[in-house]
Amino acid sequence: MKKINTFLSTALLLISLFSCQDILEENPVGLAAADSYYATPKGISDALNATYSRLRVFYGQEDASFLTVPGTDMYTNGFGGVTNHPAVNDYSTNFLGTDTFVTSVWNNFYVGINQANAVINRAPAVAGLSDAEKNRILGEARFLRALFYFHLVQQFGDIHFSLQESVGVQTTAKRTPVATIYEQGIVPDLQFAIANLPAKAANYGRATKAASEALLARVQLTRGNWAEAEALASNVIKNYSFQLVKPYANLWDINNDQNAEVIWSVQFTSDVLTNGDGNQAHLFFLIDYTQNPTIVRDLANGRAYQRFMPTNYLIKLFDQTKDSRWEGSFKTVFFANTKGTINGKTVMPGDTAIKIVTYPVPDNVQNTAPYWYIDFNDKWVGASTITNNEIGGGQRRRFPVLKKFLDPLRISVNAVEGRRDFIVLRLAEMYLIAGEAAWRQNKLAESATYFNVVRTRAAISGKEKDMQVSAADINLEFILDERGRELAGEGLRWYDLKRTGTLLTRVKQYNLDAAPNIKEMHLVRPIPQTQIDRVTNPSEFSQNPGY
Repeated sequence: MKKINTFLSTALLLISLFSCQDILEENPVGLAAADSYYATPKGISDALNATYSRLRVFYGQEDASFLTVPGTDMYTNGFGGVTNHPAVNDYSTNFLGTDTFVTSVWNNFYVGINQANAVINRAPAVAGLSDAEKNRILGEARFLRALFYFHLVQQFGDIHFSLQESVGVQTTAKRTPVATIYEQGIVPDLQFAIANLPAKAANYGRATKAASEALLARVQLTRGNWAEAEALASNVIKNYSFQLVKPYANLWDINNDQNAEVIWSVQFTSDVLTNGDGNQAHLFFLIDYTQNPTIVRDLANGRAYQRFMPTNYLIKLFDQTKDSRWEGSFKTVFFANTKGTINGKTVMPGDTAIKIVTYPVPDNVQNTAPYWYIDFNDKWVGASTITNNEIGGGQRRRFPVLKKFLDPLRISVNAVEGRRDFIVLRLAEMYLIAGEAAWRQNKLAESATYFNVVRTRAAISGKEKDMQVSAADINLEFILDERGRELAGEGLRWYDLKRTGTLLTRVKQYNLDAAPNIKEMHLVRPIPQTQIDRVTNPSEFSQNPGY
């Protein structure tokens, strides 16, 4: 498969410029020495580390964010989304296999898969390693391979599937059914990882037994294997030392991103020499606050790419009288950092400069306030009739800012390279998986119990009782709402809507930018056109229908 093999030849597997903190090192190796180098403990370790490096090319990056966050019921295009790749959210006829985000995600994961295959194929023959060490290396590589394939099958459907290392150029490809990839690749890979990885990694950020169980719980939920999903999630809840961080807002404290709730995260670093492109998720959910005459760009408020704007559904999803997750997830107040004038009033540094609320405010109050008073009148946030003083105003430049990824520790106000770790698996999701899986099995009381643990943590102090739900409250709409409140912006929503069979209906209902265009074909992405063009057996590897 030629595109898969633009796919580093074996020797290039070790050239990893950007690597996981405390995990990866750069070790370029010439072609002639590759085979002998891989046969050493150091060489196979470096090959594994190179496989980890593919994580940083996906998590926290723009291409991955576009393919997992917008085009859903919760997020649509902000100003920067309209001007950059709007077709992804809108499902327009311009969303084709030539899209660079689709191509980069595809290429990155197939590079990672081939790297993992090289490790898995070669590690058993490495001299100088104990069986336990070999199995740990194999377990980590198989965890990563499972994760890469899991993303690919969800995004693209039936794809090329190989468990063997590709060394030379391959010009043919074959579609393998998604079910086969789960049964022969993803599930057995994770089962092996569970059996062979330690509960706690020697280096933070490496795959563990708990991470493998958590990922397999997500996989089994996606496949509709409810009992297995509940059992795996419940085991992670009960048999490890993970704890929900309280209050919810503290979960996103950048100075505590290796907290007790994190099961597994992708590591970034403050070292500019090894951080590569960094975690760039801080860029995508921000508004251009510098349009306000009293704020200039600073580290605290971030650099605004304005890619993604909350839909009306997301704005109205939280009961702010009792649920702390609105305030814990969104930044709605900005403070002046330079002297200026708003509505004829002098504003000094430290004064409120922007206040965003989710209810209507009378015009006379907005027009006399000593700050921008942005309100919400439940008009579609992307409507042409939205005024500058409403959410969605200023050409989609004014809206509540998801603050989960803000990074005030960057080296400069213009730096895009963030150092915040990207949380991939956390304990709250395990409760949500167990709760949904229990409900699917008609275990309604157990389901409510799981959800109530998450909701109790989310409650505003003194409102814990008001946040409880009963068995009668649990249905698919509640489950999607609760996952939305807990996991907003974390890269799971598109997958959630697809696996629950609600992507089309909910996008049509809640995302008016995408509603006119979305069709059944959009349940998978287009195969990159470069892949289609380069195979010599196009009849066996054609484009996804409709593209």
